[in-house]
Amino acid sequence: MKAAIGLFVFLGTIPLIGQEAEPPLERFTLIATRGEIPMPVAVYRQAVGWVMRGEHHHVTVSAHLGNGGGHAYIDAYLMKRIGPDATRGDEIAFASLDLGFPFDDWVDLFSDLDLEPGEYWLVIAKPKEKAHSSINWFVLQPKRVRGSCSASFLGSQSFTFQSDAADYLPASKFESKYEPYAFQFEVSEPHPAGWTGCP
Repeated sequence: MKAAIGLFVFLGTIPLIGQEAEPPLERFTLIATRGEIPMPVAVYRQAVGWVMRGEHHHVTVSAHLGNGGGHAYIDAYLMKRIGPDATRGDEIAFASLDLGFPFDDWVDLFSDLDLEPGEYWLVIAKPKEKAHSSINWFVLQPKRVRGSCSASFLGSQSFTFQSDAADYLPASKFESKYEPYAFQFEVSEPHPAGWTGCP
């Protein structure tokens, strides 16, 4: 009986003839900012937005961040919407970070997300309870956005006055402002090499 079991296990490890291995997955960019001249910009509350077409799985949202000196405390939100009508029900993901000094690198803020079609906003902000935070969000000039058939850019928003801040920060009075540069972010998804995102 033991010999029969051993034979079964052995046979079970033999690969099927003609069966091909799954191709390795690569990180495909759904949308990202591009440019030639990177530079750090101090931010206290900044958002970038995009629209997703179709469902996407195992998505990663990243940003190029830095520490201008001291502590860089960061609250990062991924939202379905921002502004006075936003609620915690619109929050998809949240992360709290403290970047060491010196720091200048890409950070995977959220990963393994399943995202439905619709509007999304990434908010990078100084935590409300912190008096100071040396957050740098790197930008690129000239401003260019690399989109795909799967996503398109909505723009960036921020607010200036503390009186415009809400207790729940994504519900603050964000508004669009002209900016000649592009805050560096990327939304990506794993796919086999050669996948284009287009039908």
